[in-house]
Amino acid sequence: MKSTLRIALTALTLAGLLAACTMGAQPTSDASAINTAVVGTQQAQALAQATVNAYTLTAMPATPTPGPTIEYVTLTEEELAALIDQAVAEAVAATEQTTTAVTTTTSDSAMTTEEVVYVYDYYYYADYYVEYAEELMAEYYELYSELANEMIAEMDAIAAELEQVNSTLSSIDSSLQEISATLEQGLEVATETIAQLESAAQQAQANAQELKSQAQDMMTVLQTDQQNRLNQIAQIQPNNIPTDRVAALQAGFQFIDTAKLALSDNKLSRDELTNLAQLGANAQAGFANFGGRGTGAGPGAGIDLSQFTNKFSEITQQFARGQMPQGRANLDGFERSLGTRPSGPGLPGGGPGLPGGGPGLPGGGPGLPGGGPGG
Repeated sequence: MKSTLRIALTALTLAGLLAACTMGAQPTSDASAINTAVVGTQQAQALAQATVNAYTLTAMPATPTPGPTIEYVTLTEEELAALIDQAVAEAVAATEQTTTAVTTTTSDSAMTTEEVVYVYDYYYYADYYVEYAEELMAEYYELYSELANEMIAEMDAIAAELEQVNSTLSSIDSSLQEISATLEQGLEVATETIAQLESAAQQAQANAQELKSQAQDMMTVLQTDQQNRLNQIAQIQPNNIPTDRVAALQAGFQFIDTAKLALSDNKLSRDELTNLAQLGANAQAGFANFGGRGTGAGPGAGIDLSQFTNKFSEITQQFARGQMPQGRANLDGFERSLGTRPSGPGLPGGGPGLPGGGPGLPGGGPGLPGGGPGG
């Protein structure tokens, strides 16, 4: 609808110019010639003012073009937050340019069709980035709402300010539509309507500043949130240490299986992270106690488990930092490095649908950490 309005405004401008040319070719009386000269002078003055206004405006924004489709699950939390930060900054800048365009084109207490088109160029730019920022924030909520406590509070505050900007931009749009309808009828735009547009622009400017202020420390909040997660899991100590090499290997595969199950919905909750950290602490203790190169032909034979002792904390920390793609890749590589799974009743892979072990083994039965599906 906005594109149609913009085309209509442009068409109206061209029609007016053609009409002026046609009138100049018709014979007129002296009185008509005087009237025409007066109208022509007024039109020339209006066009001159529009030209001055146009030059006063900042550089016209490039038409926003959607970039390639992004699979947001392939981004780290920090990368997604950086996109949000950039989109919000663009929305603020574009809104401020829109308000400048309004102030400049209404400085003579009047508006022409050309000036309405000028303002709409800025308005569309601002509207695009507000919607883009909202889209990115919705993705962040979907992926991290159950993990990032401090960041979600920050996002809520930014979303509220962004909504205010969006609301005042809509007010600017409404005023521009009213002005356009008046100009299409060949009428003079009322000063009240101009004042209404200027008021909406002033409010948009104030809202843009509030949004900028609210969002300026977003990346700092993210770092604090991630550090708090790291501090939380760093306090977790082993509470169910494997008693032999096979049990240690089984605990390692339980950690892997539980992590994959937790990430099957492409997100991780704070409780799931805590559970993974506990399973990792247990398995890490087992690998430290029963590492070395295995002998015989059993599971993990010939593999020095001690070299993987730090893998559990490394992977858990990646998840705590929101580095999900790296954590997944690390997890897959770790699984391949461990070789053959222990099999048989009560061991990982020993029975259908059993991600953990059986009674008496880490994660095996009721009451043991990670005993049920999903840890």
